[in-house]
Amino acid sequence: MLEFSSPRDVPTNLGTSLFVPAPARGMEVVTIVDMQEVVAWLRRLANLDTRVFDEIRTNPTATVPGVLIATVAIFLSGLGGWLWWVLQDYGRSEDILVNSALLGSLLAVALWAIGWLGVVYFMLTQIFRERAYVEQLLRVMGLAAAPLGFMLFMFIPGFSLAIGLASLALTFGLTNIAISSVTTAAPGRVLVANLAGFFVWSAALTLLASASVSSVEPHAPGIFLYNAITSITGDLLNLTG
Repeated sequence: MLEFSSPRDVPTNLGTSLFVPAPARGMEVVTIVDMQEVVAWLRRLANLDTRVFDEIRTNPTATVPGVLIATVAIFLSGLGGWLWWVLQDYGRSEDILVNSALLGSLLAVALWAIGWLGVVYFMLTQIFRERAYVEQLLRVMGLAAAPLGFMLFMFIPGFSLAIGLASLALTFGLTNIAISSVTTAAPGRVLVANLAGFFVWSAALTLLASASVSSVEPHAPGIFLYNAITSITGDLLNLTG
């Protein structure tokens, strides 16, 4: 049974937050993620209330949730791609689960932070000489990456490609709005910086998704699995030709 020496030691939102226990008596519990707040942000985003970006950009407690949202969304895209592969009965589903849904999603998260966000920051601050802060970009771009989670529904027959493309397009558009909320750069410069970052991220994942008849190990999630099918089909045509 949990016992607390004083009311200050008792976390008031056990069911809705991730928290770190205080290391010593008398210290407040540190809340990492307030799930109710995160749900409220996502609900506002679903209602196209883009003012939410202005509110979280200067909120220090939104940094971890922002990264978490992007991470969960990307892993959901990996799961959706795997389900699509399984329903298409292409075989080697275990390999796709490990290499695409798990490892590929992990690589996609890293590339999102280093490639997409990193290139946006570099373009804004070093090329266009505009002011921008990494932590603010993490918060708003993380929230804007939420639509990537819609790739979970790629398994729906006949609509998989459309769902994947729509998820990417919506994420790109929201990311553009998100970046605009943290910089005074002109809209055109924001668009160029965002496009450069998106290109680096998507190009890297496209290359990582390559596969062959002898080695079906695409290291990219979601819609990028289509590149694996293209590569395998190309190999088969070369063999039969």
